[in-house]
Amino acid sequence: MNFVVIFSGQGLQSIQHIQEVQAGAEEYALNLENLTDQLASLDLQKKPETIFENQFAQPFIFTLQYLRWQKIMAQLPEPELLAGYSLGEASAFCCSANMDFSQSLQLISKRAEFMSLHSPENSGLVSIQGLNSEQLLPLLKSTQTEISIKLNEAHYIIGGTDSELEQLLQSAQSHGAQNVSKLKVSIPSHTSFLKKAADDFSTYLHQQSLNRMNFSLISASHGQKYSLTQDAISILSEQIDHTLNWYNCMETIQEYQPDVILEIGPGNALTRMINQVMPNVHARSIDDFSSMDGVKNWISKFM
Repeated sequence: MNFVVIFSGQGLQSIQHIQEVQAGAEEYALNLENLTDQLASLDLQKKPETIFENQFAQPFIFTLQYLRWQKIMAQLPEPELLAGYSLGEASAFCCSANMDFSQSLQLISKRAEFMSLHSPENSGLVSIQGLNSEQLLPLLKSTQTEISIKLNEAHYIIGGTDSELEQLLQSAQSHGAQNVSKLKVSIPSHTSFLKKAADDFSTYLHQQSLNRMNFSLISASHGQKYSLTQDAISILSEQIDHTLNWYNCMETIQEYQPDVILEIGPGNALTRMINQVMPNVHARSIDDFSSMDGVKNWISKFM
């Protein structure tokens, strides 16, 4: 069985994931460092948006993915390849390199810190469906916004300041866009707005002693396969301020003819895209199941 694991990005974390992280941290005796204080101070009744704030969201989602990765390695077949969407690629690298949790959490926290520090105030991402790049580019130029992620030929994630993004959404609708929405992400990831963050993260990574990779990754930057840590340093730094091409990444994954693709979560947005591109591949998300036993039973059908 050719088995691939894909790591999600930000935007679909929930209260249930908080509970899972708290239980998993106790089970694996993880020191969550300052993430523990952040979890304790969350007031989701009064401020539900705090779970999506970048400085909390990135280390939190990584911790969820790290815990799920431990269970994948203990209970499921060894994957042939990994891939990650945005933050997910940094998480996938940490898991591929079998890095210590504390070092991994610090790496992800630094990524979040640099991105928050150098992000314009009141900025973020929007989703636009129904316009191709030729139709979209003049609208981006007039609003000083940029493509963050290409999902397919007519679906793009766009980054910029909130005011310019609002103008872009209105303009896109008037030009025939079918679906437009503001995403629950507070920074314009993968755009030139974050060039200083990319530079700082590159400097940080070059100062670290990082393990060699045990699993190859398909990068969301250009769809290339890589398995060397020195390549990961370059790719993970550069993609902070450069557009991701997730559609190209999915096409490259397809070339390796996977039988089963498991999305590690949170959410199942990547699974839905995989099912459109690769309808003959068995793809599900961990969030589709109530327990890892359910995941294990599902995958066992294809072994």
